[in-house]
Amino acid sequence: MLDGIQIDPVAFTIPIGDGFPIYWYGILVTIGIAVGVWWAAREIAKRNQNVDEFFNGLILVIFSGYAFARLTYVTMESLAGRGAQFETFWDLINIRSGGINILGGFIGAALVGWIFVRARGLNFWHYADVAGPAVLIAQAIGRWGNFINQELYGPPTTRPWGLLIDAEHRLPQYADLTQFPLTTRFHPTFLYESIWLLLGFVVLVALNSRNRDKWRAGTLFGLFLIWWGAGRAVLEFFRPDQVTIGDSAITYSFLLALGLAIAGVWVVMRRNNRRAEVFSRRRHRPVKPKPRREA
Repeated sequence: MLDGIQIDPVAFTIPIGDGFPIYWYGILVTIGIAVGVWWAAREIAKRNQNVDEFFNGLILVIFSGYAFARLTYVTMESLAGRGAQFETFWDLINIRSGGINILGGFIGAALVGWIFVRARGLNFWHYADVAGPAVLIAQAIGRWGNFINQELYGPPTTRPWGLLIDAEHRLPQYADLTQFPLTTRFHPTFLYESIWLLLGFVVLVALNSRNRDKWRAGTLFGLFLIWWGAGRAVLEFFRPDQVTIGDSAITYSFLLALGLAIAGVWVVMRRNNRRAEVFSRRRHRPVKPKPRREA
């Protein structure tokens, strides 16, 4: 079972200064990104788009995505009254200390990517289409870093697949070992999300292979937003670590995820809506003269 596996979060240490630890989380995230980039590069070539420009924008998008992800996390923590932990500028930007919000990072990266693509005169929707499945597979792999770190787990459960969490990794609400002894199991939320993301990648890749030449560019991206946003919105109710709005059960991340799903519906409809073309043809259709009646 998963809870019987304990892995040191530090994969190895580079002998620099007092030692520079390399974490499994970072390794798995890097592998996930590499797999996503490999698929996206192959797909962008099949769409007859510029692969070199794809890689040029990739570095910018990845770094800006992490910056926005960290900024979103810091903002949410501050809204929850936990901003005192960020005493220095280094505390604000230190991703290695933990704490990023992938939804905020994606929105920021998408904005930067849109600006880059527009500036280079490229077709945004083709690049967005390949980014969707790439994000799913990258995050599906990276989520296993949360398992190694004993994080991203849900509320207590009696299910046999529940995780055992060490005392030092417990959330504050589950730190009382009298109420929640070490034998308490917790929902493996990271696993739920990883499975959902992997399934989404398989489904979208299969649909793309069958409909690449039939769908308008942007359709796949819209479906990605729906799949990712809807799944994450549901999983937010299994995330006791997330910042809620007041005393409600609604989290800020839930609203972001729901917004992405709604945006996905809009994109799919917008990219495949031909009513405007029909109306346009009707407006410009020449008016036939009425036949004259004989007196």
